[in-house]
Amino acid sequence: SVLRDDFRQNPSDVMVAVGEPAVMECQPPRGHPEPTISWKKDGTPLDDKDERITIRGGKLMITYTRKNDAGKYVCVGTNMVGERESEVAELTVLERPSFVKRPSNLAVTVDDSAEFKCEARGDPVPTVRWRKDDGDLPKARYEIRDDHTLKIRKVVAGDMGSYTCVAENMVGKAEASATLTVQ
Repeated sequence: SVLRDDFRQNPSDVMVAVGEPAVMECQPPRGHPEPTISWKKDGTPLDDKDERITIRGGKLMITYTRKNDAGKYVCVGTNMVGERESEVAELTVLERPSFVKRPSNLAVTVDDSAEFKCEARGDPVPTVRWRKDDGDLPKARYEIRDDHTLKIRKVVAGDMGSYTCVAENMVGKAEASATLTVQ
């Protein structure tokens, strides 16, 4: 009986967004008898009782990735001679932007201030910007704070309309809108 050292195919790094499938492939070293394949994540044998996880041949499939699937994976080839581990493959699970706080509709009187809050999460951390749906933000009278709050000073009737907070990262984009009514 024999078990060679070199994997015919090492698994590659994979990057997916939460909810997407992830696939890693490996071909174990040649051996007699032909080695069986299992996987370890962060040093611990992978639990394939999880119905999201399928191990078939040298293929590891996770149907619906979660944040906690991220980690370092190795493929293990085993026969009666012993076991061999592949090179490490990293699974990165990114998160599309979503809102922790959405802006609310506001009604203010002329010359008052208006404040729209917006807080987004995601991985990588999303960039957040504001736009007015029918034109530009009121120049010189608005500011966007560090927490992404949009503040409009000395409101005029022309500020009425819909304001949209846009959160974006490399895996996606989310928008939340609110209406400003001026009385």
